[in-house]
Amino acid sequence: MSELNHILIGRDHSDLNKFGEAGMGTIAKQIVGEKQEAHLTNPVKIDLSRPHIIGLFGKRGQGKSYSMGTIAEEIMLLEDDIRNNMSGVIIDTMGIYWSMKTPNSNDAKLLAEWGLKPQGFDITVMIPEGHEQTFKENNIAYDATFSIKPNYLNTDDWALSFNLELDSEMGIVLQKAMRELYEEIGDKEYSIDDIIKYIKKQEFSGSAKDGLINRFIVAKDWGLFSEHGLDIHQIVRPGKMAVIDVSHFTQASGGWSVKSLVIGLLARKILDERIKARRMEESEVMEGANGKGHMPITWMLIDEAHQFLPRDGMTAASLPLLQWVKIGREPGVSLILATQMPNKLHQEAVSQADLVISHRLTSSKDLDSLSEIMQNYMKYGISDYFDRLPRLKGSAIILDDNSERIVPIKIRPRMSWHAGGSPIAIKKNEEF
Repeated sequence: MSELNHILIGRDHSDLNKFGEAGMGTIAKQIVGEKQEAHLTNPVKIDLSRPHIIGLFGKRGQGKSYSMGTIAEEIMLLEDDIRNNMSGVIIDTMGIYWSMKTPNSNDAKLLAEWGLKPQGFDITVMIPEGHEQTFKENNIAYDATFSIKPNYLNTDDWALSFNLELDSEMGIVLQKAMRELYEEIGDKEYSIDDIIKYIKKQEFSGSAKDGLINRFIVAKDWGLFSEHGLDIHQIVRPGKMAVIDVSHFTQASGGWSVKSLVIGLLARKILDERIKARRMEESEVMEGANGKGHMPITWMLIDEAHQFLPRDGMTAASLPLLQWVKIGREPGVSLILATQMPNKLHQEAVSQADLVISHRLTSSKDLDSLSEIMQNYMKYGISDYFDRLPRLKGSAIILDDNSERIVPIKIRPRMSWHAGGSPIAIKKNEEF
């Protein structure tokens, strides 16, 4: 605890002595007391300057997506000299984070009680290149587009995207076609039509070839691939937050597989660039230089994380995200994995989370999953901690693996507009 009676989460004593509270963001207040007797006391600050794996849990409607937006706001509110060494990428699976541009005027009074004001943030909303017309027709604002070159994907990526077993007949056709394509084209760029051409050359049954060709034709309709491809440095920029809107892929065939593909490629490229950058940063420190222009320390915030990093099975995002979980601390990448079903999230991600923020959970499997990582610090059963919370949205418990303690909290109100609330058929009557 600091001199200002702030509850400091995720920062060790060494960093606290060196940097004080610089690079920390206020996300909540501590709850003291139980149920109706509960009241808010000390501000709760979270470390945002070091790499972390944060599990953000809570059943539907308890404020999980809202809380993720609050943390994103705090990253954007960091001091300029710190924020400009960082970047953020929000994977928006529901199309709700575009509203961060707009001040939360609806909650101006509530924000004032917390000493805050409504504020919009300079985020960059990016959509798949092939979906521009849909967004324009529906008057949905965006700032930029992104696309992927087909040659960024390897055989395993395609197999995972199409949910193919590599030892199936269709999987074998894919492997042979891709091998021949690599041998003849090498490092040159190629299109999906080129892949289809090599599939047609294979001497296999018509059904296997036709089925695989149909999958690649569907992939062309995803609106994701082009000869331009993504430049990761246009997405991950110092001091900026990008929102990658993949919500429209929900309507596509194999929508979650497409979303996983996007996340997997982004995670892989960001980690590769951060590993290179970290080597250069270390060399510059040893030589007494202060170089700039490298890939910044990066936060990736993912909602519905169990869809991309499941406990059972694999997606195109699984291996890249597991690399972030296992080795991300050294190169400097952080993950927020938000889900309403922590029991369905990959066990390694759950066990390696050094910070857990959990809103109310009621499923026994979810509670057991959380108990496994919290049992060393618990004075009571996990259900008891949730039972002690007041019945207010935003109430949660936070586990800090660094200090080995559990703190009941209420997430602060959003300064920017939250577009993820549930609709209601009852409209406000201004006469009342």
